Amino acid sequence: MAAKKTAKKKAKKPVKKTVKKTAKKAVKLWTKAEVSTLKKEYPNTDTQKLAKKLNRTLEAVRFQAKKNGLKKTKSYMQSLYKAASKPAAKKPTKKKATKKKR
Repeated sequence: MAAKKTAKKKAKKPVKKTVKKTAKKAVKLWTKAEVSTLKKEYPNTDTQKLAKKLNRTLEAVRFQAKKNGLKKTKSYMQSLYKAASKPAAKKPTKKKATKKKR
């Protein structure tokens, strides 16, 4: 019979946990003027452009709009749909010159 090899259990060394300290960004509070601009322009303006105007992230503008119960207007959404459904302009294609056989 073959002898079984027994493995010695090694004592585990305690693992030192290194915690990375990352600097947290300060939350930039919304001013009354910014919220007023958001309420006025959000329904009919591209959110990306509004975010740039307010110097905020896209996510921050969307969150604040939702928090204030703002939605895009139906006419604005339809204009986006119409713009997306327009067929792309066709580029003129060049016809290949064919050689005549002699």
